[in-house]
Amino acid sequence: MPLLKELKPKNNSAASFYPASTNSTNNKYDWETVVGLFIKSLHNIELEKTIKTLDDFKLICKTYLEQKLEGEDIWPVIEKIYFDNEEVVNISPEMQVLKTLNPEISQAGDERLTALFINLASDLENIEAPNAHLNFLEQEIKQTFDSLLVTTNKVKKVKPHQAYLPFLAELFQQDLKFVMKHSNHFLSNIKAFLKLYGFLYTAQLSLNIKGWKKEPEVKPCFFILDNEKASKERTQLQLHGHKQVVDASYALFPYLALTESLQDSKELVQPLWQLAPSLTQSDTDNLNRYIQDFYNDRKLTSQLASAEAPEQAINILISLFKEQFKKGSTREGAFSKFVNATRETLIKPFEVSRGRAGSFFVLNQDYLLLLTNLAIGNKEQLRLHELLTEYKKRGVFFDKSSEECLIDLFERVGNMERMSDSGDAVYVKKTI
Repeated sequence: MPLLKELKPKNNSAASFYPASTNSTNNKYDWETVVGLFIKSLHNIELEKTIKTLDDFKLICKTYLEQKLEGEDIWPVIEKIYFDNEEVVNISPEMQVLKTLNPEISQAGDERLTALFINLASDLENIEAPNAHLNFLEQEIKQTFDSLLVTTNKVKKVKPHQAYLPFLAELFQQDLKFVMKHSNHFLSNIKAFLKLYGFLYTAQLSLNIKGWKKEPEVKPCFFILDNEKASKERTQLQLHGHKQVVDASYALFPYLALTESLQDSKELVQPLWQLAPSLTQSDTDNLNRYIQDFYNDRKLTSQLASAEAPEQAINILISLFKEQFKKGSTREGAFSKFVNATRETLIKPFEVSRGRAGSFFVLNQDYLLLLTNLAIGNKEQLRLHELLTEYKKRGVFFDKSSEECLIDLFERVGNMERMSDSGDAVYVKKTI
């Protein structure tokens, strides 16, 4: 049974389901490194321990290629093309793993952020890397890279936990499989792909986190385009946009910390919405002891009552986990670090201020076209209303004003086709 038999107060952590930490050092993220770590896990790739920097790999390439290629001047050319600007990592998708070779930067935060995407991709197995179209020199460098790999059974895999948002995990896997069919598109967009899904996960988790009595479902979250005006009169943007998500995100740490505290983090950790229904009346005494112990350990002052059923106990614990972070408490600083990391890393890249109208979520053209290609997927095109439905499945909503701006953008890009003046006859095509 997932519920720990001996529940005891412990340090707050949300690590099984979210990357933000109460430790400032662990809240430093480098998206290039995250890409490398994700590819490393996805394809079970590990580099030899002797390869600690990109220069180590360059030296091996130099030795190998000078033996195969004639002419004394060939290596300086190769070095200038592929190594001076670190373009070597973009020869093939698997070689993005070389981005992890930066011993001067702590990867603790990057590993936590990568774990989020590993969780989302947990049901994918034996994923083959996209076929890259390589010239002769690139083939030789890739062959050198492949010779450094150890066997996959020596790779230490990160153990994923149960997805907190199954609907989003399913779409993440579907979209990842699609983008991996196009190697150039994959290399150009994998960082943006992970950033986009990191935000969508944060937004949808925030909007669903309090609804722990049922499985999460997609919630409305409205965006504007980056060249679009916004106003307070656009009701859907005001009610189901930026402010709603930011306000809801403050509940992430208390709810996720409670979820982890009830289970063994070394085993498969379940979301609270999945754990709670499995609790029975026999768990009530255990939960009541935990409530009292937690209350005493955190030196809380609110009025406390015993629970008569597991659901009531969960509600009491939710209140206590919130109270420990209240203003003026010793844990307020730790809570602020978690909130700031969430805002700065995963939310802020998608927010924009429109002066007196307030702040809004925005998709620039690059992100919008990426999302459009993912939504169309293996098909050649979709009707506009079908495309909007696919957007919504991923948590991206537009009001009527934004939909008109979308049509203008697609017409400028040239990936829209009108069969008639009817809205149902407007088709949007992929850009890859």
